[in-house]
Amino acid sequence: MTDITDEQAQPKSPPRFTTFRVAYSLRERLKALKKELGFRTYDALFNYTILEITREGAVPPASYDQVFEKLGSRPCLITGQSGAGKTTCVKGLLSQFGGNVFVLDVSGEYNEFKDVDLGGFFALKWERPDQRVRFTPNSNVEISKAEAATIFSHLNFVKNSGALKNWCLVIEEGHRFGSDPNLRALLIEARKFVRKLILVTTDWRQFGDIAKAFKPQPWESTTAERSQNTGL
Repeated sequence: MTDITDEQAQPKSPPRFTTFRVAYSLRERLKALKKELGFRTYDALFNYTILEITREGAVPPASYDQVFEKLGSRPCLITGQSGAGKTTCVKGLLSQFGGNVFVLDVSGEYNEFKDVDLGGFFALKWERPDQRVRFTPNSNVEISKAEAATIFSHLNFVKNSGALKNWCLVIEEGHRFGSDPNLRALLIEARKFVRKLILVTTDWRQFGDIAKAFKPQPWESTTAERSQNTGL
């Protein structure tokens, strides 16, 4: 095991160290970053990183316990850049949820759910159990916004009847509809009328004042990477 220490630091009192095990590749990246940013010590690099994360807003990884249990009925955001695994994360959460699910499936990724058109959406019997349905908007962005506005408006109407108390509503590509007042109204009141509302977005700050943000779980390190861990 190799210990990386801050040989340039000369504290007045005897230094106290701790050891972390990381992959060799990560150690090299940290060394390069420390040099690039001009930090003399790893302590300064880590403090800077913590301050940046805190300033930008720390977003915890999503889990069923965090999203459905601890958060209760409060709406949540699944956020991350394209390819971060947001939809995969949501599908994993839904696989553990036993209630009804409706997905505004903007990119057509929920093929395992029953596909309905607008007529089928308005004809849904919301009180019935064991329903997993999706609506896929038009590929034209402007048309999809109009369709989504109609859906958000209808969901706001249905929620007041109490029929959505066992439903999880999923809105994919939520950033596309950030200016829609019907969506914001749905988010604001969802905790009182809906079991869970999950909005998937690349920009959580649009809705950060209304819903709790989570990110997909990080990929697990491979066995090979773990076997090459070294000290830091």
